[in-house]
Amino acid sequence: MTAIERENEALRRRVAELERAEARLEAICSLMPAFIAFFDRDGVCLELFPTLITPPEVARHGAGATMTSVIGKDAERCVDAIRKALVERRPTEVEYSIAWPQGELLYHALCRPLEGDTVIWVARDITAQRQLALAQGELRDFQALVDSAPDGVCIASKQGAVFHANQAFRAMTGHGDGTLGKSLFDLYAEEQDRLSDTLQQCFESGSWQGTLSLMQHDGRTLPCQVSMVALAAEAGRPPALATIARDLTPIYDAEHERLALQQQVIQAQQDALRELSTPLVPLAEGIVAMPLIGTLDRSRAQQAMEKLLDGIVQHQFHTAILDVTGVKDVDAESADALLRIARAARLLGAQLVLTGIGPDTAQTLVDLGVDLSGITTRSTLQGGIAHALAPRARTPGPLKNGSPAARRSPA
Repeated sequence: MTAIERENEALRRRVAELERAEARLEAICSLMPAFIAFFDRDGVCLELFPTLITPPEVARHGAGATMTSVIGKDAERCVDAIRKALVERRPTEVEYSIAWPQGELLYHALCRPLEGDTVIWVARDITAQRQLALAQGELRDFQALVDSAPDGVCIASKQGAVFHANQAFRAMTGHGDGTLGKSLFDLYAEEQDRLSDTLQQCFESGSWQGTLSLMQHDGRTLPCQVSMVALAAEAGRPPALATIARDLTPIYDAEHERLALQQQVIQAQQDALRELSTPLVPLAEGIVAMPLIGTLDRSRAQQAMEKLLDGIVQHQFHTAILDVTGVKDVDAESADALLRIARAARLLGAQLVLTGIGPDTAQTLVDLGVDLSGITTRSTLQGGIAHALAPRARTPGPLKNGSPAARRSPA
């Protein structure tokens, strides 16, 4: 009896130790943010421990639940992991998802074989970890995108101090890495009052767009299209200001080139039109006609005079027919231009015949008191051509070899 009592006492102490160990194990499990259970080879739950994510009332009724009821759609893959661990007698790992009303949760499970066909299953929620990793990956991609962007990007405090700038913005300011720590008031050439109002307006409305000029390190200014976005304070971060600046110099240069090219095209067109509007039309030897069409202003009259005089000198024209049938609204300036052309032609030894004077033009010239004496006029171009082609009286030249035939040679 004494021996039995000592054995019973030892058993009671052992039971107490096991109870204390079990209590410590349950206490440890209750603090763990994991799903802990014993499963057999078929995925049937043998025991479920209460943890931070498994309430005690759920744990008490967990025995007998199948992997399908516990996990759901990925149950078959999890059972395969259990059987693999039992066959290979080493831990296996598997990831699976569980559908919850708040969304899908992702778990990572470690399956360790125990005695017989039993395994311990410890799974922890890695949804937040994966989301964080995904967010960090997206942040790295965004950071790489910002750093390689051709536009200048910087982030400044609400007071304007720059604490982040990509390579493009550092190059645009000319300060390089020295851009960090500088103030937007030092980097932009605008007056401080105007820039301060701009920043205030951005924080009030949430964004701002406009044109500002960056003050470069060498003192030059760089025109930029600037977009500002106010970043609200969150997670302990104070409010900030994100700025995107695009260099407008290439656009301005391209616009200047376009305008210069456009001006060249316009000038070439004007030259071609002037060339076509003041043609010299040779009619016969020594006779030329110049029909004028449109408005005869000072520039046009000067061009017509230069072209006619050059033709007279180059081709030795003795008669020039100036046809004004197509000239609109002959006024004092136009009449004065015609007189100057006639006087210039006479100085070169050529006769000017003015044709195309209609009743309205004649009345205008009379009312203006224009003196056309010394200028042959005809009402039509045909009349002027006939006058120019008519035989002209010639002064008899000296006889050659005394032959009368010399005096009868055609004019």
